[in-house]
Order: sequence, then C-alpha cells, then structure tokens
Amino acid sequence: MIPEPLKRPAVDADARRQMWVDEAIWGHRLYDEQSPWLTVLEFLTVLHARHGEPLVEPPDHDLTYRPQQQFCLRTLLFNNQSLEEVRGLGLHDSDAWSRWEASFLRKPGSHDSGQVTRLRQAFSSFDDFARVISLLRGMSHESLSNKRWTSRFVFPFGRAALYEDLRQESAETFSADRRFYARTGELLYLMLCRSGRGPQLLPKLEALFLGETSDFGRLVRVLQGAVDEVASSTRQGAYLPHLALPRYEALADDWLRVLNQPLPGLDCLPHLVAITGLHLLLYFLGRAHAELGRPSTEPTFVLEIVSPKRTAVRELSIASYDDNSSLPRKAVESHVRSVTAGAEWAAALVAPSPSAAALVVLRSRFSWSRDSIPTGVTPDGLLEATVEDALKRHGQHVAGIHAAWSRAIGLASRRASVRNRYAPTDAFLKSLVVCSVDGRCPLERFLETIHERYGLIVGPRQAEPLIRAGAADAEVFSDNAKRLEERLASLGLVRRLSDSCAYVVNPFTMSRP
Repeated sequence: MIPEPLKRPAVDADARRQMWVDEAIWGHRLYDEQSPWLTVLEFLTVLHARHGEPLVEPPDHDLTYRPQQQFCLRTLLFNNQSLEEVRGLGLHDSDAWSRWEASFLRKPGSHDSGQVTRLRQAFSSFDDFARVISLLRGMSHESLSNKRWTSRFVFPFGRAALYEDLRQESAETFSADRRFYARTGELLYLMLCRSGRGPQLLPKLEALFLGETSDFGRLVRVLQGAVDEVASSTRQGAYLPHLALPRYEALADDWLRVLNQPLPGLDCLPHLVAITGLHLLLYFLGRAHAELGRPSTEPTFVLEIVSPKRTAVRELSIASYDDNSSLPRKAVESHVRSVTAGAEWAAALVAPSPSAAALVVLRSRFSWSRDSIPTGVTPDGLLEATVEDALKRHGQHVAGIHAAWSRAIGLASRRASVRNRYAPTDAFLKSLVVCSVDGRCPLERFLETIHERYGLIVGPRQAEPLIRAGAADAEVFSDNAKRLEERLASLGLVRRLSDSCAYVVNPFTMSRP
C-alpha cells in the first residue's frame, strides 16, 4: 500500500508549468546527472547551511537554506590557469606573486588585492602556494573533469569546502544551477531528518565534515579566507512525498554503522557514498514497486560474482537488471492512468463537455499542458497524450537513474559481457562488509544479511524462489557464493578457520575492544 503523500509544495511559476509525475512518485527531485558523490556533497552543503537547526525538518516541510558560494576557493582551484604558467617562468618570488595577482584579479567573482595580500602572508613562497593548489586540485572530486569551473567541487575538508553549484550568467553575475546539484542531496537531507536518527547522526557529521581540525581543512580555510560568500536568495522547493518509510531508517542506520567505524579521517566517505547510492536505488525502485501494486515493495538484485565462463547466474543477473530498469517507466504510466479510478475523472466523463472537463482534471493533477490540442479529441485521447508526454519527460533524466547510479557505486557493470548486469566491484563489496559486519560473522550469515537489508542475491538460500521456479539449480548459486568467498579472501575480508567454516571479517572492527 502506498503511503499518503504530502501536499505538493509551493514553487515558482516556471516550476509550476512543468509536469508533476516523476516528482509525485519519487520527489523533487532525483536526477541521473547527479552522482551519489555529488548527492552526498550537496547534502553536506545543506547541512552546513542549516547549522542553526540541522537535521530537523521545518514543520511546514518547506526546506529553505542559503548555501555558501566560496568564489575565492573555487577560483584558486579551478579557474586559475595562469598559476602554473607563472610558476614555470622562474621569476623572483615577489615578481611571481605580482604577475599572478594581475591575472587573479581579472577573474569573475569577488576578488581584491586584500585576498592576495592575505595569501602572501599565509605562504612562505609563491612556489609553496602553487604546490598547495596543485595538491588540493588533484584531490578534488572528478579531478580530471572538464566541467566548467563553477561546477567542480573540492573534497569536503571542512565547512569552507562546501558550496553550491553555480552557472555564470555574465562576467560578474552568477545564479544557482540544478544540473549537478539537482536537489537529490536535499532529498537525502529530508530522508535523514525523517529517519528519527538525527540526534545520533549530527555530532558525528559535525565532527567529521564541519570541523577544520585536519591539515587539509586548515589549508582550504586559508585559501578561502575567513569570510564566506553566501547566496543572496533562499534556496527552496525540495519535496519528498512520504513522511515515513522504512527506507529512511535503514539508510540512517547504515550511515551510523559507517560513522561508528574506527576509520581514520575522512576514509569513511567512500563507504557513505556507496551505501547512500544503494539506498537511493532501493528507494527509487521500491517506490516503483509500490506504484505498480506489487506484493513486495522491495526490489532484488541477482549478483553475479564474475566467472571466466558464462553461467546461468549471469543470465539471471542480466534479467534482474533489465527488469529493474523497466520498473520506473511502468510506474510512471501506471501513475498517470490511475487518474481514471478517481471521482473527478468519472464526473468529467458525464459532464456536458467531457473532453474539456477531462482536460481540466489532467492539468490539475499532473500540470499537463501542450501548446496545441487537436479539436475533437476524446478524454481517452487526452489521457494517452498525457501518458506520452509523461514518458517522454521521464526518459530525459529520471529513467537513467538506475543505470547511472548502479554503475557509479560499483553494483553493475559490463565486465566480461556486452550486457549490463549486477557484477559488484571490489570497492562495493568492501562497503557492504563495512556496513554489514561488526567484527566477524559466518559467510552464510553475511549473505543473509545483505539479502535482507538490500535484496542482494548471491547464494542458493537467497536464490530459492529462482531455483524453485526452475530458472537455475542450486549448484550454480553455490559456485557463485564460492567465488564471492574467494573475492573477499583476496581483499583480506575472509578468514577460513576450517574446510566448512569461513568468516567474513571487518578489519576496522576486528581489533576494537
């Protein structure tokens, strides 16, 4: 049963003209060009911007915040082509600073000679300054990306490193952009707010991401300076349809599991990103299941632990991937067609002008509009046109989420095959162990845990419905589980105590008292 969704939020006129179908099912909004990494970075940006009331959702559910923009930092790191040129000239230190300053002050943003004076005082030489820039630039997210400089992001070394995505309108005019910070981080923020785990999460997140005690955090603060540029207008418009879902709590519990690991520094971040991407996929597909009225709202993933030979598990993994890929599109069509079960549609069909009345219902329910609608079209024709437009819009970005995110977190790949299927990477398997194992546990219990929490099918016990249906026999899944044991052993994550007793170990908690 689908929980009753919250009322659609008040948004600006341009947004009101957009169809409201994907958003009604999943929220405003999920977006395929926003990777799980960028989703977590956007979440941290919101967390910092709402430092006065963090991880607490407003009573009216209207999430508002004013994020940092950090022009000095992002200019130094990503719009600073002259730095290496000046460094390579072999000039005297003062001449190098002067030559570089002339270029820096011409860059768009709020720059002045006082910032250069501050930087000269902070670094013993121009060469040291250039080395720090090169170091931090190399550690940034997508360091080799050719994205515009206003859409590139540094690793989150403290609050000074958190800022929003921007579009440059003119030489000195910038506006918020929603291409790479597409609000998915806002949805993540709302999910964690609604999980009920905010009080436990907050101190750990503040200590890790909003403090500046690390060497890198202090370097970022030195580059940016003490004054933070903050957006002049309030950001708002996030919408998460349901107030309570078990998925929110499961997501927050995994965040706590990762944050409670005795990992050094920010080494927990890749695991947070991977497990967040997995939970968002589960949310995305789970809402599609619910919209379609499937008996279970939890999707499953048949994992193939890559074998040198093509196996039945590979075929089932490909089929599992394809089935999950098709779910969101089916959910969109089902959602639009569900309007015909309502009293408003029934009333429209018996109105003096059924087509006009049906058009009012469709526009009210889905914000549907076309520049021209043929005369004489029937209510059914209007409904089909609405379905067509909803599916076309869905195909632009939301339909790509399953493929983009499953690859991004290492859940899916085409390794040794021309077809996408669920074939996890080593990094993804490590994140599963970090989230699922405290100390050590038998391999079979680990397989059961990742099946119960995430719907991951590896061994014969988890694959029982497929085996009963005759899709494969137990032996191929036993071999699949054996290959997983070997993969984990090669990563130092399995210890075999005897021929019949293998344990999955979490190296970060094995030595914990």
